[in-house]
Amino acid sequence: MSWKVMNQILGMALVDQQFWKELKEDPIAVCRSRGLELTPEEEAVLSRIHAETLTEFSQRLLDEFSNQDNRS
Repeated sequence: MSWKVMNQILGMALVDQQFWKELKEDPIAVCRSRGLELTPEEEAVLSRIHAETLTEFSQRLLDEFSNQDNRS
């Protein structure tokens, strides 16, 4: 997952409560509806994250992103 995409998703979730609500329910659909082009790997990461708060989501996204960097 690219830092650019990660920052876009987190930024949108921070300022748009509706985006955050939809992100928790169906992250792939909401990202597509907002024009974010995700790679299959990015979609897989977002599909694995389950969080109740934006802070928790951010941490899990960062953890996933870091794990991908370590595998490369």
